[in-house]
Amino acid sequence: MAVEVLGNWDIGYHAPITEQFYWAFPLRDFNVDIWNMMPVSGIRNKEANQIEMREWERYEDYFEANPDKTRVFLEPRTKHHNPDTTWLHDFDHPEDCVYILGSAHYNPTVHHCREQDHVVTVKTPCDKGLMWADQVICITLYDRMVKEWQ
Repeated sequence: MAVEVLGNWDIGYHAPITEQFYWAFPLRDFNVDIWNMMPVSGIRNKEANQIEMREWERYEDYFEANPDKTRVFLEPRTKHHNPDTTWLHDFDHPEDCVYILGSAHYNPTVHHCREQDHVVTVKTPCDKGLMWADQVICITLYDRMVKEWQ
């Protein structure tokens, strides 16, 4: 079983050198196998070295290198882009997958979602899609862990 995360540096709201701590600590604690980010920032510090971190210039580069990986897009449910997502609480996590997250500026499902892919949304009281990607992945990985206990 291999669990990967593919995220997008939220350049404009954050800088990778500080944002990486929001990702590295929880991904390590939830035992994620590979942490992928894009675009290439070149950052490295002792925390990033505690988990296998790979940077890609574009989402397409990751997908070309990993064509058979089961894709789980984590995006807000919106009227125009993701109207038919699966709520996280109803989702059965694949054993071997990559969780794919966008950023405040980019929704990867619009350009990269295939018919066989999953698009999952974290339900909140307001459903406004206001959580940061690093927050959504923590909730998702916790949901995965709890469901594995059952």
